[in-house]
Parts: sequence; structure tokens; C-alpha cells
Amino acid sequence: MFSDCLFIFVDESGNFDFSFSGTKYFILTSVSTLIPHKKDRLEEIKYKSLKNGIEIEYFHATEDKQRVRDEVFEFIGTLPDIEIDSIVIQKNKANPVLYEEKSGLRTKHKGDVLYEKVLMTLLSYIFCRYDKNKNIKRAIVILSSIFTRDKRNLIIKTTKKYFKQNVHIPAYIYFHDCKSDKNSQIADYCSWAIYKKWEHGELRPHKVIGSKIKSEFDMFARGSDIYYE
Repeated sequence: MFSDCLFIFVDESGNFDFSFSGTKYFILTSVSTLIPHKKDRLEEIKYKSLKNGIEIEYFHATEDKQRVRDEVFEFIGTLPDIEIDSIVIQKNKANPVLYEEKSGLRTKHKGDVLYEKVLMTLLSYIFCRYDKNKNIKRAIVILSSIFTRDKRNLIIKTTKKYFKQNVHIPAYIYFHDCKSDKNSQIADYCSWAIYKKWEHGELRPHKVIGSKIKSEFDMFARGSDIYYE
């Protein structure tokens, strides 16, 4: 049904605040699949939780109770049809030229240059595995609906630029509420697990989904293409 279409669900963890009050890391994670359906096990976990007195409308890793998270991660770890890619930004290693923009006498931490690099890098890791799959005729990229209009425009422009230059198949980009799609909720969980590993050194959820993680690239590690002292 969907074998000619790659679905890519993208989620962020941490924040894009480069001040001292921001998170140490910013994580951009994707979950890719040729089988976006067949995730009914999440419905079972939801209604089981409601039956046991745990109120849950949809799955969101930062808010869900630990017993719910354990079940969801266990389910994700068994999925045969997903691949996880993640770009890790240690913000204190990022050269300010990548996120500071001058506007008159003011400096804005808008970060368009850096975000474009992060998104392009994430897409390159995904498609280095799919570039020889001639059966894929199009891609669907679904992101959270919470982005500002300027951020959406940047994401659309960057994604279309990548596909035009590198993949040469149509790409359809949508911004959906995470509540609306089980795969978006799975991407949220995967991004959270990788973020918790880097930000807090918590390895348990990361280990559960570890076999599904195809790339986890520290963008400013020494030796990377854009490492800055």
C-alpha cells in the first residue's frame, strides 16, 4: 500500500535557547517508515491506562507516567518497520555565527543558519540508506504544528532544497498536531529517549530502542565537518 512512499516523522527535544537558561543540548530526531499504519498497540496501552485510572489523551514522553512510558518504549523496541536518526547539538560548542543574527544594534538568537544545517544533516543520514531504493517515488515529512510561521517557512525551504539537490523525488511537508498521529507520538518518545541520554545521562529508555537507532550524530564533536573550537 505504501511501499513507494517514505514517511518521515520529525520531533525536537531540548530548546533552541542559547542563553545560560537554555538546555545543554538540542536534539532533532526522525522516525522513518514505509509502514505508517499498524500501530494499534498504542491504542491498547492507552485504554488499558484509562481503565487503570491513568488519564491519558495521547502519548507525550515528558508528561506520561513511568509505567506508561515503559510500555510505550517496549512497544517501540519491537517495531520491525521503523528507523531512527538523530542529530545532537551541544549548544556551548556551537559557534555564535551559526545562531546569532545582527539587526541594527541588537543581536537575535534566531538560529536559522544552524537549524538549516541540522535539518539538512538529518535528511542526509536518512537518505544515505534509501538513495538506492528505486521503489520509493515520494516522501512525506510530518512535523509538529507548534512552529511559528517563519520557522515553518524555513523548514519547508530547507527540505525542498535538500530534495531538489539530492533525492530528486517529490516531498510533501506537513505540520500536524502530535495528538493526531501515533507515529508523531512515537517520534516524540524516541527524541525524548535520546535527549535524556545526552542531557541527563539516563540510558534506560535509549537502550530499549537502541536497535532501531541508525544514526546519532554529535554535530559538533571534534573531527566532524563543522566542528568549531
